[in-house]
Amino acid sequence: MNLFHGIKQDKAPQVLKLVSEIAKGDFVKYEYNNEYGVLEVDRILYGPVHYPVVYADVPRTWNTHDGDPLDAVVYTTGNIVPGAIVHGRVVGLMGMLDNNEEDSKIICVNDRDPRYSHVNGVKDLPEYELKDLQTFMETYKYAQTGPGTVKITGFKDKEEAYKLIEWSMKEYEKKFKDQKRRFEPPADPAVL
Repeated sequence: MNLFHGIKQDKAPQVLKLVSEIAKGDFVKYEYNNEYGVLEVDRILYGPVHYPVVYADVPRTWNTHDGDPLDAVVYTTGNIVPGAIVHGRVVGLMGMLDNNEEDSKIICVNDRDPRYSHVNGVKDLPEYELKDLQTFMETYKYAQTGPGTVKITGFKDKEEAYKLIEWSMKEYEKKFKDQKRRFEPPADPAVL
């Protein structure tokens, strides 16, 4: 089964089933190849940087601004290996422009991590965790493309994230409507 098309978002927009692409602490940029249904090495990050959070793909969404599924970051105490499904409870949104294209990130906490059960919004996350995320995103391309490639436009509450998720799910339906039957999951995907 192709995870991008096969995973249903039955609790969206509050809780998303995400496909982990990059483990916290890694410097290898993987992307889920939606055509083949596997992770693909996109590049090794330039410079001495590493992801401060788990980075994930949001199946059954489409960001028409950058031509990819929505991206999510996941705060969790344990690390999550690339390719695993993680249940991300949406707590906010980080507005972001990448090469002047809208590429905001959905901010989630691992819904199955009790250490994050008290987090209901971005304001509940420690300030340093948000600063680490912002600093990483603003600088991770610096050695490759120079300064100013990525601009963070601010952190927003979960209601704004919900709007973006709902919009991107509609965009997914429009983009893939002719191929929908081909991608339907098995009748009883109990684990998903």
